[in-house]
Amino acid sequence: MTNDFTDDRDVKIFSGDSDENRVPEDSEYVKLINEKKGSRNIRRAMRLGASLVMEIDRCMPDLNSGVFALPDEQDPMLLHRSMLMVFSMIIGLEQFIPGKALVGTALNVFYDTLKKEDPKLYDDMSATGSFTFYYLAYRRDGDPKRRVAQAFAMLCGDENDEDLIQVGEAIYHRYRHLVRDFVDEVGFEPED
Repeated sequence: MTNDFTDDRDVKIFSGDSDENRVPEDSEYVKLINEKKGSRNIRRAMRLGASLVMEIDRCMPDLNSGVFALPDEQDPMLLHRSMLMVFSMIIGLEQFIPGKALVGTALNVFYDTLKKEDPKLYDDMSATGSFTFYYLAYRRDGDPKRRVAQAFAMLCGDENDEDLIQVGEAIYHRYRHLVRDFVDEVGFEPED
């Protein structure tokens, strides 16, 4: 990954420990520093959301090969595989980004960028209704990866087909963890 999420060249560093440089804890200066730290996290969340959309485009060919490949007669299921990939990324954002405000920021940029860069995929998210099934499966008791994979298999036509379930589990696992890797690279600063 070549994203530079930590580029904060626009941030000035204040140093000095003398009494004349000390600022009371409740001062406007301290509030400004905390806001700047928050805005760096916001900018990082925005870059993360946009970067993941670019990652979708880069990963799309992978959905038709290797562990994700399905027998030839099931090739039209690429739409279902791409919907599961996007859903898995969204779950990854919700799980791995620290703080609801940052999650909301990353998701908003993700959706806005997806709508602009790949309007067909964005429209397919609503048209297929698959996200409803995935969210219901995700929130039920049991192993979320298995439940979501069963929902994938059901959307593909056979919820008991172990090959489809394995493909669903592999997609869910890979793209949810891809987001975790991106979040780790971002290096969000702890918020007070």
